[in-house]
Amino acid sequence: MDHSTIITSTYDYRLVALSVVIAICASYAALELAGRITAARNSQRLAWLLGGAIAMGTGIWSMHYTGMLAYHLSVPVYYHIPTVALSLVAAICASFVALYVVSRPRMDVFHVVAGSSLMAAGICGMHYIGMDAMRLPAMHHWDTTFVALSVVIALVVSLAALGLTFMFREDKPTKAAKIVCSIIMGFAIPAMHYTAMAGVSYTPMTEAPDLTNAADVSLLANTAIVIVTFVILASVFLLQRWFAPQNPVPSEA
Repeated sequence: MDHSTIITSTYDYRLVALSVVIAICASYAALELAGRITAARNSQRLAWLLGGAIAMGTGIWSMHYTGMLAYHLSVPVYYHIPTVALSLVAAICASFVALYVVSRPRMDVFHVVAGSSLMAAGICGMHYIGMDAMRLPAMHHWDTTFVALSVVIALVVSLAALGLTFMFREDKPTKAAKIVCSIIMGFAIPAMHYTAMAGVSYTPMTEAPDLTNAADVSLLANTAIVIVTFVILASVFLLQRWFAPQNPVPSEA
């Protein structure tokens, strides 16, 4: 690859910071929801699992696309909408696995390994499916070292997230402890995203991209994604407080 033809990329660090804030909020939602899901039973537990997975998954997904909006190339970039939707499904599935594993009465080594592996696969799938949604007059090139490193980071982040969320699911730690751990997780999740982005470069192509079912993700559209994410997360917190049981009964495995 001729490095002289690589398209220069830059970042809007205000949007980078916003992506981290979104990840922190999604992490805090996971810590809060784990205890509520553990206390719920039968159909209520499934409802909280689905609602929690949608809230947490949407937060992770929004972080990704906020990070992508922060990534500037000197060529117009569009996104294939069906593929974008598929990346959202991957994020929600990863969140569902994480919340299901940590809401069990007991979590052994098998649950930790299986849960973190599936969660990492979901996070990586969300990212690389999201990257595949890009439509631009350029060819991508991957640095396999950074790709492999991003997968390792996803595994470590998933392992840490499951461990911290399981520890805090009984709501015994102080709010300060939850906030600190949310910040740690909130920085770790974007670390995977930006490591993966460090492993991609683009060289220009003469042929125009296929823009079927594709759209420009403008600042307005991304702002809508961020607003919807925060509304979902805030709704989860309010519902948790409103419907918190007086004498929670742990669910059975």
